[in-house]
Amino acid sequence: MPHRERYLFVCTNRREDGNPKGSCAQKGSEEVVKRLKQALVERGLAKSVARACTASCLDLCEFGVAIVVEPIHVVYGRVTLDDVEAIADAMVRGEVVERLLMPRPEARA
Repeated sequence: MPHRERYLFVCTNRREDGNPKGSCAQKGSEEVVKRLKQALVERGLAKSVARACTASCLDLCEFGVAIVVEPIHVVYGRVTLDDVEAIADAMVRGEVVERLLMPRPEARA
């Protein structure tokens, strides 16, 4: 199996109902990852450029569906099904979707 240039880890963690953080699965991440995989295939990226993978908790569930793109350390938050096409198109161009970026935490000393 070839290595890809980018891996998109989509949180599919599911917490119990009533958890104040919620969970990405409860916010639709399982459908997001399915559609993202399909969008990457449609653009010819799935075999060599980018792969969408499920991940357990990324500790960002309070921000909606989260995706971490590696090895470029990009973190998307509040992702919906409506954002999938933009993410896949950005992969084609080697860009990121600025409106979905989660701010980086302050660097530790």
